[in-house]
Amino acid sequence: LGRSHCGMEARNLKQRVRPDADSEGGGAGVQVVVSDKYAGRPTPPPSFGAGLAGAGGRTYGAYPALQAGAAAAGAAGATDFSAVALDAGVEGLLRSRDAMITAVLTLLALVTRLYRIGRRPNVSWDEAHFGKFGAYYINGTFYHDVHPPLAKMLVALAEVVAGHNGSFRFSSGAAYPAHVNYTLMRMQMAMYGVALAPLAYLTCLHLHMSRPMAVLAACFVLFDNAICVMSRFILLDQPLLFFTALTLLSAAAFQHTSRHGRPYSRRWWAWLAMTGFSLGCVMSSKWVGLFCVIMVGVATVDDLFRKYCNRMDWEDIGMHWNARVVT
Repeated sequence: LGRSHCGMEARNLKQRVRPDADSEGGGAGVQVVVSDKYAGRPTPPPSFGAGLAGAGGRTYGAYPALQAGAAAAGAAGATDFSAVALDAGVEGLLRSRDAMITAVLTLLALVTRLYRIGRRPNVSWDEAHFGKFGAYYINGTFYHDVHPPLAKMLVALAEVVAGHNGSFRFSSGAAYPAHVNYTLMRMQMAMYGVALAPLAYLTCLHLHMSRPMAVLAACFVLFDNAICVMSRFILLDQPLLFFTALTLLSAAAFQHTSRHGRPYSRRWWAWLAMTGFSLGCVMSSKWVGLFCVIMVGVATVDDLFRKYCNRMDWEDIGMHWNARVVT
């Protein structure tokens, strides 16, 4: 059923692509005609031919033959670019504009997360639990907790960097003594929250959103009151959210590379490995990270099913499965 659907889609695609009768070489040029409703729109330059999109916003980057033909036709000036969609994704190194926006978002996140972070000198909220667990790691005290250990080990690392010797018990509401640099502890944990805004922006770019929409999405994360508050205390939520955002970015970048790039390239393997690494980290922070694993798993099954529908060889499908299982 899936292959039958893909065959119908391929026939519809062929109807949209026809040789250009005016080009030399008997059909060497390709004219892309998608829909009359796009007539009259501004025509972008031929360099954007790789971002061809059909009616309803469907991209044809997954069809190398169409992409190559469109590029050749663009060079000959024979392509109808009335339905071209500008690709805002990040290719290779960040473009200068993307780098500038990322830097500005990072600076604003530093302000919203770090401004007067040490104002409250008392053990607040769940600092009584997770600060205490970090101290247990430092002084070698055995304890049992329902959550996996990674985020609590990162809390212990923050306490070690701040010079804590594990003697303070983090009693709820107690004032921090002079020898406990709680401000530095909170600042280190806040760095995970700072990274959320630029990660949100980059993820949206890899999902082919425009820059204005990517900036808007990043601002939602940047000025969200709940995220700002959670980022300012010694909690497990900051590492959990950071690894979740890193997983979304890695998965989106891998899907972009898989559909528009060359499989098994260095970039392909790098993003796949980063996706597996971040999934392991989010599962090792809190059990709620299992939902992130399920989300990526469903996207992976969908991607492999699409490759099956496109009549990929069984050997290639097996290689794709093995690559994902290994990472």
